[in-house]
Amino acid sequence: MKWQGWGQTDIGRVRKVNQDTFAIHQALGLWIVADGMGGHAGGEVASQLVIDTIGPYVEEHQTKKPQPKQERETLLRNALIATNQAIRTHAKNHQEFSGMGTTAVVLQISEDSPGEATIAHVGDSRAYRIQDDAMTLLTRDHSLVEDRIDLGIITREEALTHPLRNVLTQGLGIESTVEPSVQTLSLHPTDKILLCSDGLTKMMTDDEFFTVIRQHNHSLKEACQQLIEKANQLGGKDNITVVLVGAET
Repeated sequence: MKWQGWGQTDIGRVRKVNQDTFAIHQALGLWIVADGMGGHAGGEVASQLVIDTIGPYVEEHQTKKPQPKQERETLLRNALIATNQAIRTHAKNHQEFSGMGTTAVVLQISEDSPGEATIAHVGDSRAYRIQDDAMTLLTRDHSLVEDRIDLGIITREEALTHPLRNVLTQGLGIESTVEPSVQTLSLHPTDKILLCSDGLTKMMTDDEFFTVIRQHNHSLKEACQQLIEKANQLGGKDNITVVLVGAET
């Protein structure tokens, strides 16, 4: 199996600047989505630093011999930690970007282990697995409302309109240390992995974008285009970025 990805980003209907970025590194089996935050173009700079840092870091540090699961997870974890430091260093050297930050979600499927996906994330950009008859959220948002859901203080429905719904508990560049969440899962050849910013998940329900992907199952490109079009039809209140990865069989 060879896994391929397609990505697209859109400014949406409300924002004046697109602070989302994405990257597709087919040779590395690596796909990235980042959603920046911060005024004076800070979010745009922070999310671009995700792209500028993670790809080169993975290329430099991954070994040519097959890597066991633990080493693949450590690689992505360290790539995000290095990105956190790169953003903080840039902000320190450019005071106009003080306080900038970004989310990031990263997927790697190595040629040596094409039946396994390693996913690492910080913040509330998400990864989903789409199967023939179901879609599963793979990541847990690093956010205050997610913590409150876990504690039973609010329901997931209440979280959609909660006044603290945009407050993250972790983001790259925000604190001197960061603890990425990392996991590895087995893949079936017909699976697809969706990476996305919250500009998609806050405009559409999981069922809605599962339906769109299934309707355009023949084309990663068309599925991405239709997800963005649908999110914009529903208001497009934030930047929207999607990356969809599937196997060539």
